Amino acid sequence: MNNVTITQLVEKYKSNRYAYLKADYKEAQLRIDFLDPLFELLGWDIKNVNGKSTNEREVLVEESLKEDIYSTTEKPDYTFRLFSERKFYLEAKKPRVKIDTDNEPAKQVRRYGFTSKLKISVLSNFEYLAIYDCSAKVEETDHASKSRVKLYHFTEYEEAFEDIKKSLSHDSVYTGSFDETWEYIEQQLKLFSIDDLFLSQINQWRLILGKEIFSHKPDLKETELNDLVQKYINSIIFLRVCEDRNLETYKTLLSSNGNYETLIKLFREADRKYNSGLFNHTLNGEVIKNNSSSFWTIISQLYYPESTYSFAVFASDILGNIYEIFLGEKLTISSGEISLTKKPEHIDRDIVTTPTFIIKDILRKTVLPFCDGKTDSEILSSSFADIACGSGAFLLETYQLIVDYLVDYFLKTSPETLIRTGVNTYKLPFQIKKQVLVNCLYGIDKDFNAVEACKFGMLLKLLEDEDSTTIPTPALPLLDRNIQFGNSLVDSTQTSRENRTTINPFDFGETKFDVIVGNPPYMSTEHIKQLTPLELPIYKRTYTSSHKQFDKYFLRICRRNRFLWCESDISR
Repeated sequence: MNNVTITQLVEKYKSNRYAYLKADYKEAQLRIDFLDPLFELLGWDIKNVNGKSTNEREVLVEESLKEDIYSTTEKPDYTFRLFSERKFYLEAKKPRVKIDTDNEPAKQVRRYGFTSKLKISVLSNFEYLAIYDCSAKVEETDHASKSRVKLYHFTEYEEAFEDIKKSLSHDSVYTGSFDETWEYIEQQLKLFSIDDLFLSQINQWRLILGKEIFSHKPDLKETELNDLVQKYINSIIFLRVCEDRNLETYKTLLSSNGNYETLIKLFREADRKYNSGLFNHTLNGEVIKNNSSSFWTIISQLYYPESTYSFAVFASDILGNIYEIFLGEKLTISSGEISLTKKPEHIDRDIVTTPTFIIKDILRKTVLPFCDGKTDSEILSSSFADIACGSGAFLLETYQLIVDYLVDYFLKTSPETLIRTGVNTYKLPFQIKKQVLVNCLYGIDKDFNAVEACKFGMLLKLLEDEDSTTIPTPALPLLDRNIQFGNSLVDSTQTSRENRTTINPFDFGETKFDVIVGNPPYMSTEHIKQLTPLELPIYKRTYTSSHKQFDKYFLRICRRNRFLWCESDISR
């Protein structure tokens, strides 16, 4: 790490300040000259000199390829982490940009933080360093000072350095004092989070789109209407995320301007390019051709300033959490009216998603020990399953752990396999990432819409850190064999023919898995009797070790043993 002191760094900037303020002094050079050394002084291993594993690297650094003042599609320049958990972003601007008064960079970094559910994010051109509270939705009229909790001029760095360390240092993050310092923001995040905001927006879209589709197709069944609405919304969100990740040209969806033929062409091209099943549904002509329809309303609301999100950092785990709650409700048709109601299994019961940090901790104690010491071939021929996968939270994190493990494996054995993305930073080639998804990950769920949401999240996860130059055509795999619809507690030999449609048994055959992950939903005996009465006699006959313990969580623990290659503490 750099041995420069804060005094020397400030003096270096001060001695040649006017040259740094010129237009030809690049942001990339600023990062090398000043921001990297500044945060190394704060204890951060910017270049991973200590050689931490990819999954636990302290700082993720984006290559500085942009020189525009404000970009809507780029990722933050630095991501500071506690192991693999994001704690805050740093966005860099050249000193010429007046970040103390310019509104746009401030809104940019706040959108990054808000979308990622972070307490704070940082903006700096070294002339100034600003810390922003990221708990509030970003509005178009916000001033640079809105939600700014700290602003330091470079002449104040020496005197204020202890305060800066308390707010942003490596030690503050890894000892927990960071969370104590910003605890008041955590409370605000709980009151008004992106989960609630985006969920509310998606539910509004479901309603307006469902009503419009039903007005043109009143013969649709409830299940058909729900499936169609979810496919429409998934397709739109998928393309919108791809735009912010530079897989598609920004504002491609919006630029169709309500033109039916243009949109149909766009969807056909997307179907050819991604080949994932996301775009193979038939668009309703009556809805799409109407320029004032809900379909176009949804598209317009996915762009800034109507949308406060940055889809470049809209992580798959956050989207998964939102979808998990989203799946607790369905569109209901009653007397020709469309409304959103709770699914029967969720009536009088709240949906509680497993926090991401708990998922990661569980998987570090299961997936990583299983992978330890294995070759790439052994890993790519292993199977990891969640037999009650929901929207895929455990599978998403399992995928990331495997990918990170393989990066570290190739760094030791054949670094030429990897793609360099920065200083001491590498990623897997897209085709190997695709192999991980197709060869290794499996999920089953009895909710069809959960299965579709899981596929959707996994495909977006595969495209993380890619752009239009790094993916082939067609890019994505079909996941119909990986993520499947069915009741994993029952197979068809245990059900009568007349009850199979209702129970929806899933036949594993001779399938075995190396590791089973997940946090199965709890459903008590009373709820089983009430909501799935046809299943209870099967459970009593099949799970003899579950005497008087017929909650579904316990049953899935028993069921798990049937599908493991071997018994081990790893899978428990």
